[in-house]
Amino acid sequence: MPPRYSTSLRGRLPWVLLILETTFILLFMFFFSQNYKFENNLQWYPAFQDVSAMIVVGFGFLFTFLKKFGFSGVAFNLLITVVGLQWAIILDSFLFNKSTDIPVVGMTSLRTGIMSVFPVLLSCGVVLGKVNPLQLVVMTALELPIFTANRYIMTTYLMMNDHVSMMYAHIFGAYFGLAVSWSMIPPLLGNKASEENEKSEATSDLFSMLGTLFMWMFWPSYNSVLLSDHAQLRNAVYNTYFTLAASTVTVFSASAFLNQKGKFKMIHVHNAVLAGGVSVGFTAYMLQNPWIALTLGLLAALISTCGFVYLQGTLNVTALVHDTCGVHCTFGLPGLFGGMAYAIIILLADYRSIHILKYQAVVVVGCVLLTLTLSLVGGLLTGFLLKCKLLRPPKEWHLFHDQPYWEFPHLASLI
Repeated sequence: MPPRYSTSLRGRLPWVLLILETTFILLFMFFFSQNYKFENNLQWYPAFQDVSAMIVVGFGFLFTFLKKFGFSGVAFNLLITVVGLQWAIILDSFLFNKSTDIPVVGMTSLRTGIMSVFPVLLSCGVVLGKVNPLQLVVMTALELPIFTANRYIMTTYLMMNDHVSMMYAHIFGAYFGLAVSWSMIPPLLGNKASEENEKSEATSDLFSMLGTLFMWMFWPSYNSVLLSDHAQLRNAVYNTYFTLAASTVTVFSASAFLNQKGKFKMIHVHNAVLAGGVSVGFTAYMLQNPWIALTLGLLAALISTCGFVYLQGTLNVTALVHDTCGVHCTFGLPGLFGGMAYAIIILLADYRSIHILKYQAVVVVGCVLLTLTLSLVGGLLTGFLLKCKLLRPPKEWHLFHDQPYWEFPHLASLI
């Protein structure tokens, strides 16, 4: 018997999307159209295209590991990306516009916009399958201003550069999503229907691995797309590849070692291999020795794999923090590790002024604490708002299932 399906979102979702898009059009019309300026720097388009493929294709297929949520995993990811990109460009253009001129729209705004969507997709990965598309759109609209404000505080008052401020997206997105998940408290424990739908199968895992491969290949572009200095850009690309290579080798080793039968688990491979790219994002542009990047990749992969084995299930049972995609272990913990490693590397670096050195390390720790505070508080408030009945939260028998949102003609006779 098919599960009972929720009522249609026809009276809400189409209007919310149309109102949002109309608002974006009006904002661009009145605040960007007069004396329209474009940056003539299309040399950044290849790197932007890499990041776009990483986010649209990589995340999209990464979210298909649930056996009955493949349509929604890919399509909702695209919807959130395009809504978030427009909203992020508007927020970034107004908040970071330091001149009295009309905001400039070009490759810089596109690069920062597509990267600002990253934490939103991470948060969506935590609650994947537990919220409907209307809730995801509302979550996107609420999360992006908080993340942009987080970056603004870091760059304006803590003197953090744009590239490093964007690397805190891993921490922000993971813990914002965990806070949303906790505050919504989905009734998953003991619900056999949701537990069965949450499982993966061979085909869904294979598609999810395809997403991992896209993200793995294009991660060097993500860690370097905001860098303008040629030497820093070169270092970021090289070191990211070294770190990803080390994390991949380590994941295969750790996955087999931690399994009593000595076999690999696909959840480790299509998640934890990305931990190296996450952890090195803070420091990739400044590392001069490949062995440091390799070491970061090894440690990040160990942290991520052990998190999947020992931590994820424990948090679900004891703290009622359910993480569908394992975002905490793939991005949150490696992101925290990368931030702390950044502070340590600054302390060990050979600078002339020890006072400036200590100050920079303190700033890095302060940025981590600021990001955790804003993400957790913002996520809790957003989660409580998402429980509003006007947003039609899905029932427990709707979780992790495509059919409440998609039309399946070949199953019409069964409904």
